[in-house]
Amino acid sequence: MPRKQTPHDGSYRRLFSHARMVRDLIERYVAPPWVDRLDFSTLEMVPAHYVSEELEQRESDVVWRLRYRPGGEWFYVYILIEFQSEVFRFMAIRVLTYVLLLYEDLIRKKRVAKSRKLPPVVPIVLYNGERPWTAPLQVAELIESMPGHGRHLPRFEVLVIDEGHLPRERLEPLDNPVAGVFQLEQSRGVEEIRRIIDSLLEILGDAELKELRRDMATWLRRAVLPARLPGVEIPELQDLQEAKTMLAERAARWPQEWMADGYRKGLTDLVEEKFGAVEPRYRQLIAEAPQTQLQGWLKKVLTAISLDEIFRA
Repeated sequence: MPRKQTPHDGSYRRLFSHARMVRDLIERYVAPPWVDRLDFSTLEMVPAHYVSEELEQRESDVVWRLRYRPGGEWFYVYILIEFQSEVFRFMAIRVLTYVLLLYEDLIRKKRVAKSRKLPPVVPIVLYNGERPWTAPLQVAELIESMPGHGRHLPRFEVLVIDEGHLPRERLEPLDNPVAGVFQLEQSRGVEEIRRIIDSLLEILGDAELKELRRDMATWLRRAVLPARLPGVEIPELQDLQEAKTMLAERAARWPQEWMADGYRKGLTDLVEEKFGAVEPRYRQLIAEAPQTQLQGWLKKVLTAISLDEIFRA
């Protein structure tokens, strides 16, 4: 059940290729009763590429593992994270497929001792779509029922975290980078984004988190800012601090840019009303002129008898 990868998925994969993000996700938004027995110092990323018996390549998004200490001998727990930007009815089936392929891979490579059971897998879907998640979470919900057949149904449930629709109280306080990402997903204005970035810079201030700050800036540029700033060219960002500086500079320029855009539209409308269709060369002049020049041309429209009289020199 392959799916097309999106740039948003790639940015998310980079974010959750950092152990800090995985730990904060588990502790804050999964919070299982056994979380205190997880040894987060042993977190390690494992390959998420599997080949089924039919030699079909499958790839889940991110898989981590860490040790669990129940009080006796430790064993691994696997964390499988899928990133999804639209509601998919059969998501539970897709994730179950990845879990089973992971188990097949462990068995084929003899990474499970004969005397041991298979390790637990925690299946998480991080969903950032606009619509609330409505697809079934349990595989059994997707299968027709028959009397007495219930015991043959697979017992599997996926954990979906619907980032864009989490209640505000679950996003506060902003002392966790994952909470910052979720707040950015719900943000609506530039000032709110700047406030969240300020908090993230404090949380991720340590030198060893430089790479995470860079990947977060990349995700912000690709996944968040284009939707909040349509039509605005956003430069490459190497760090969250650059994102903060860029937004501050843009905010200072926007009022002037919006005013100049208004002059351009007004000038074009007046010229078309008086002289008819505007030739491409004059449209180009209007598009590239500074605000002061546009103001001068607007005054000339009232008395000019030709386009050349408006735009010459």
